[in-house]
Amino acid sequence: MSGVSMFYSFLALLSGANIAVSILMNARLGAIKGLYKSAYINYVMGLVIAVPLAIILKGFDFSNISLSLADAVAFTGGAIGFMVVVLNNHLTPKIGIIYVTILLFIGQLGIGTVIDAIRSGVFSLGKILGGVLIIAGLVYLVKIEKAPGKSNKS
Repeated sequence: MSGVSMFYSFLALLSGANIAVSILMNARLGAIKGLYKSAYINYVMGLVIAVPLAIILKGFDFSNISLSLADAVAFTGGAIGFMVVVLNNHLTPKIGIIYVTILLFIGQLGIGTVIDAIRSGVFSLGKILGGVLIIAGLVYLVKIEKAPGKSNKS
């Protein structure tokens, strides 16, 4: 593996760890401030960090801002993301970080596969089979944890 691909592999690993930590922190904040306030705080903090980074890294030019219908549709991702954060904050204390992370991954894989199929007309059987295997593993884990005599206290 080359140095560049090792770097990107490290960034992917760091990103995955960041997602798990973010979900835990948001769930804790949700328990303290409430589901919607914690999701709002999450998005405001993201904006506070993202805007200066965009200005510093790309020399963001505010004079060229114009919105088209495609841009407006792209902003729906923010609303969907907000609801994902709210659901994460609600589910994490109930089912745990591992299951929430796996469910997020399955959702991204499923929606990504549907979007790819719509946009390119190519249906990825490999992605579907991978998602089915992950779901089967999740179901297996749930059954093992609920098995008689299994203690949930670690």
